[in-house]
Amino acid sequence: LINNAGVQNGDDIDVNLKGTISVTEHYGIHPNIYSVIMIGSASGHTGSEFPEYAASKGGVLAYTKNVAMRIAPYQATCNSLDFGGVMTELNRPVMEDEKLWDQIMELTPLKRWMSVEEAAEWIYFMAVKNRFCTGQNILIDGLEAGNCNFIWP
Repeated sequence: LINNAGVQNGDDIDVNLKGTISVTEHYGIHPNIYSVIMIGSASGHTGSEFPEYAASKGGVLAYTKNVAMRIAPYQATCNSLDFGGVMTELNRPVMEDEKLWDQIMELTPLKRWMSVEEAAEWIYFMAVKNRFCTGQNILIDGLEAGNCNFIWP
């Protein structure tokens, strides 16, 4: 089961968090489940972005651990993949604004955002290949959240 809900329109809590819970409770908590993947966000770790969005994704991080404990007896895993910037339609407003994009890239150590294909590779690995890592909130943001200016002689 892959939960990939992400809106920033005032329905964030209902769609991103409550929707994820509803789908998971219906389809993910049973003996035949193999893996549950939550698509979190770096915002769930940092609190950055719109308040409702950050709160909804923070809730997904906590819910991931709850589900992992409940499906572990079935030898199933549950993790959240918490992406930073991804080149999606949702992010088009900042990607198309040259001034904002330049500001974002100044704070982004890799000087790029993740492609949708790269995100899909992470999802595939954690959903299909992974059999032991569970209950983890995996921050995959190109070091945006950990950006610091370390200076040494």
